Amino acid sequence: MRQRSGILMVVSLSTMALLVGLPGLAAGFSGGPRNSTSELVPACATCHAMPKVEYAPERPAAAATAQLIENNHYKDLEAGSGEYGLISADKRKALLEQVKWVDQNSSVSLKAPASAKPGQTIEVTVETKGGIGPSVGILLGDTPLRYLARSIAFDGWYIVGAPKVIGPDGKEQTWWLDQRANEKKNVSFLLVQAKADVEKKVLPTTKVTWNVRAPIDPGTYTITAGFLYGTEEPDELKTGKMELAPGGYQGKSGRVLFSEPVKVTVK
Repeated sequence: MRQRSGILMVVSLSTMALLVGLPGLAAGFSGGPRNSTSELVPACATCHAMPKVEYAPERPAAAATAQLIENNHYKDLEAGSGEYGLISADKRKALLEQVKWVDQNSSVSLKAPASAKPGQTIEVTVETKGGIGPSVGILLGDTPLRYLARSIAFDGWYIVGAPKVIGPDGKEQTWWLDQRANEKKNVSFLLVQAKADVEKKVLPTTKVTWNVRAPIDPGTYTITAGFLYGTEEPDELKTGKMELAPGGYQGKSGRVLFSEPVKVTVK
């Protein structure tokens, strides 16, 4: 991730979250926020293709369609565009099959109470399946919009304490939050260690639970989970070195996926 005019911008392709796996070393996606443990929104992940044009209703139809997985990634793999041209046709075909398998079997869901009193603390749980790993990004937003979603804090929700993160092995993870420079760990975005077993065709699952305090103003609010994951297995998963996924910096192997919005009535 490069910093330009004070704005963090994603400049590569790859998976939302390449974690090298070395003790004490945090990693984000290839070229992305490996050590940024602050808040992120879906708009940051410019290298992530999306599955629905409805994620970008404010964009011209052609621009939104160009961001779809099929147009923004699959076609490049099929044609051997960019750095994919360095890969043989048979290996590109195998990689495309793997990518489609990850996409077809990745999902995210969100659970929250249908109502709350003003200022009441409720529990919000996000569950994910998929992503090539070795980690994935999860966030809480207000709407399932690629470029317009905001953190739920902008709607008056307050995240109480650190979220509880359960990895694919059923054990709690704190590594991402432990990198925070202070005691404030009530963030709405985080990475979770979650690696797929490609040979066994097993995708990882995660579960993150937040305690959030409802807005003080009565009304109906929406909460949506954002799921940022990768589809191409980078060489570093095998070598332990920081290396790019097969598509290089110009590939679009990352994904942004939203859960169905949940309405919470505050009264």
